Amino acid sequence: MKLAVFALVLGLCLAVNAAVVDYSLEDEEVIEFSPAELPDAITDAYLFGGVFGILKPTIKTGLRTLKGVHCTIERVISIRTAGLDFIQAFKDCNSAAFKDLNNVINQVQTVINTCNDIINLNDNVCNNADYNAETDANTKTSKSCFSKLVSKMITLKKQVGKTITLSKKLSSTPGAYGACNVDAVNDLLSVFTGFRTFVVQCSKLTS
Repeated sequence: MKLAVFALVLGLCLAVNAAVVDYSLEDEEVIEFSPAELPDAITDAYLFGGVFGILKPTIKTGLRTLKGVHCTIERVISIRTAGLDFIQAFKDCNSAAFKDLNNVINQVQTVINTCNDIINLNDNVCNNADYNAETDANTKTSKSCFSKLVSKMITLKKQVGKTITLSKKLSSTPGAYGACNVDAVNDLLSVFTGFRTFVVQCSKLTS
């Protein structure tokens, strides 16, 4: 009888211990945003976080001086050139017949348009078309130039990110796009995927 009672008590103890589950969570890094930055943070983190993450603060840092602006513009010109080469590569093929490919081409055109806007801002608002490294490098960017460039660069970031996302959806099956030169996609991505790197590099010039 005593043995049976002991076994029953032991069984209850084991059951209670098994039911005690550790629900504690490991500490996670908490990123705080001001109310003004929250919309951008949500867009960046949830829509394109897998491509570039949140780059707005870094973009701002890189545009503080004309040296950083010049660095940024040089890279934007490279992106525009890659986009124009990409469009040219599909000029003579029936890309409109392939919806997914045509989506990428249309998206690249929006990137080119934004690059043109940024270059025009540099020339006409920032007055930085004739940049001189010796005399202009440490010149602070004007408020008008800074705010407009930041806005356009954030737009460009999102557009480049979307282009990469759309490109990943293209078929890898040989001949899937007829006579269209899909190898041009790789040439485009080799430049577009460097967006984060160049933003960081330009920011280091003014940090």
